Amino acid sequence: MMTLLRLEVVKLRYQKRTWVGLAGLAIVPIVATIALYLSRGSHEGGPADALPLLAAYIRNGLVIPLLAVVVIGVFLLPLATSMVGANTIAGEAEAGTIKTVLVRPVRRGSLLSAKWAISVGYLAVALTIVFVVGLLSGLIAFGIHPIVTPVISFTVGHTLWLTFLAYVLQLVSMTAVLSFAIMLSTMTNSSLTAAVGSLVIVLVVELLLQFSYFAFLRPYVFTTYFSSGADLFQQPIPWGTIVRGVFCSVAWSAGFGLVAWRQFGRRDILV
Repeated sequence: MMTLLRLEVVKLRYQKRTWVGLAGLAIVPIVATIALYLSRGSHEGGPADALPLLAAYIRNGLVIPLLAVVVIGVFLLPLATSMVGANTIAGEAEAGTIKTVLVRPVRRGSLLSAKWAISVGYLAVALTIVFVVGLLSGLIAFGIHPIVTPVISFTVGHTLWLTFLAYVLQLVSMTAVLSFAIMLSTMTNSSLTAAVGSLVIVLVVELLLQFSYFAFLRPYVFTTYFSSGADLFQQPIPWGTIVRGVFCSVAWSAGFGLVAWRQFGRRDILV
């Protein structure tokens, strides 16, 4: 298993899309910081009228990492996750390397588990980069100060801790998307098909849940909890909803993983 993990890390390291994806996500907090910094001095009434909550924190760099993870969680992170998951099996099938790997005495379940673990690690690294870049950008542009409003008050340490937990929750919710993309990856020889299929289905589900007719499904669908990290800054914190979101994401991820394991175990690599 450790050998498989090392091999997957080496392959991921030398793929250009690995670094392109990390760079693309890292740009988001920088762009958000520049936009907020420039809008601060353009006109006093604009930001307060458009984003009253954000305007209260606009001179505080602590808001940048949280803003960044909320922004990428809407589309960019599911996109990156779908691409990573889709490439695990279908990408190697396209390149013809999956046959070379499986002709060796390698258990398919171990190989699939290694690819899933490395993919989760990649997402964790990507989110860490977004957090660090966002924090540094906010520090340079606005400085770091405690968040104090008439409604809530957070120290710097408490804010950083809650933001860290928000990133962890984002990672947990993305594991469901990742597992779904890997499941589709075991069913096709086209990584593009698996990536587009998983992303489209996730976006369609998100759209459908906006209609009141499907509102009863929201507690049971993992896409509902993509932005649950922001709930940590409510007073009081809705721990019931947050814990339910974690269990929901883990359950869906386990279900998709089981289907992927069964499909990959029965797959004919000569086709």
